[in-house]
Amino acid sequence: MTLSDKLPLRVPRRRTTIRKMAKTFPAQRTPARVQLLLIDDDIALGELVSEYAAYENYAVTTANTGELGLGSIARRSFALVILDVMLPGIDGFEVLERLRHFSDVPVLMLTTRGAASDRVRGLQLGADDYLPKPFQPDELFARVNSILRRVRPSTKGLRFMSIGDVDLDERFRRVTRAGEVVDLTGAEFSLLQLLISCPGTTLSRQELIPRVLSRQESGLDRSIDNLVSNLRKKLGPFSDGSERIRSVRGVGYVYVIAELETK
Repeated sequence: MTLSDKLPLRVPRRRTTIRKMAKTFPAQRTPARVQLLLIDDDIALGELVSEYAAYENYAVTTANTGELGLGSIARRSFALVILDVMLPGIDGFEVLERLRHFSDVPVLMLTTRGAASDRVRGLQLGADDYLPKPFQPDELFARVNSILRRVRPSTKGLRFMSIGDVDLDERFRRVTRAGEVVDLTGAEFSLLQLLISCPGTTLSRQELIPRVLSRQESGLDRSIDNLVSNLRKKLGPFSDGSERIRSVRGVGYVYVIAELETK
């Protein structure tokens, strides 16, 4: 895939213009730069993203194949991974599948515009969000900021919730079922957190999408449905085989209260 396929028409190629553009969106500075990994085979795009990232107080490491990206993650700690679907060798989906065997680092996938199947598959494999190409750099980092806010919230007022055999620790963002740790992505944790904070209450997709994914609902957005499907698989059903998270047709989802025992 060429650079022109990935860059928006309005994204300037000149670095001086990138600098001006970055200053238009003032960054929230922190003492140390947050480490990101970009896995994309477009070297020029990587350079542009890296330069823009500096104004947002991020440091970007780039890898132009899936194998190199997985090696980087195994050796170093990153706050978030930006992963292109179309890569030489193993594609982004296989990278994500392998990654989830040893790391729960948040992943933002870059997909071809209009490829709904890419988005669905990525979310099913454990991606936290997706961004269609072409995109503006400020939108990319708005998504990055949103994901990191979800996975690293303030510890003030955080709770330990226990419902039935499911325990959720908000401070450490840790979930266990029957004493066994359940590995969840950042988005899956946020969705479960909302659902079990008000068991027995139906929450609509219109409520869930902005609170879980920090964006407004679009008519064809199936992100929440895919996250619910993932949670059902990971948590399993109740002892009688019924679903913990029930679909309410045309409305949304509810964490079932009938079999719950609050500890």
